[in-house]
Amino acid sequence: MSNQKEVSQKEIKNTQEKTSEFLKTQNQELQKKSISDISESTKENINQYQKINRNILEKSIYATNKFQQENIKIIQSISDNYKELQNNIFNTYQSAFSQFLHNISESNWKNFSAPERYSNIYNKSIQQIKDNSIQCSKRLNDLALTSTETFNNSIEIAQKYYNESFQNYFKFVNEIEKSYYN
Repeated sequence: MSNQKEVSQKEIKNTQEKTSEFLKTQNQELQKKSISDISESTKENINQYQKINRNILEKSIYATNKFQQENIKIIQSISDNYKELQNNIFNTYQSAFSQFLHNISESNWKNFSAPERYSNIYNKSIQQIKDNSIQCSKRLNDLALTSTETFNNSIEIAQKYYNESFQNYFKFVNEIEKSYYN
């Protein structure tokens, strides 16, 4: 019987050792599986955050491009208006000068003997040219002032938009980073 007890105790010890090894193996496999699950979850979170960041960046780039296109259209409009103003000024001077030449030729042919009338016509023409020059200068000054103000406002709006969009982007990145590390 003692022999049977020893065999039985050996079998029990052997079974206990095998059970212990099996449990260790199972425990190691569970740890490996939980690490892989955690890494997979982390990987999915990172991919999701990257996707959100890409979307935000794409929207920011789109908005920036749209704003730049609007600024280009505004600047083109200003330059077209400036060209039109230059043409109007040139036409005004041309008509005034042609009227001046016409008046001189008529006065010469009609009143060749009246130099006093000739000088009056000349003085009136010069006065008209002066008035047109003053009006032209005022218009140019008004146009330059308006164009400069519009351009400055466009630049201020662009700077404000860029600053706000990048601040929002960095806030979002910081929040993602905080949530990732927490």
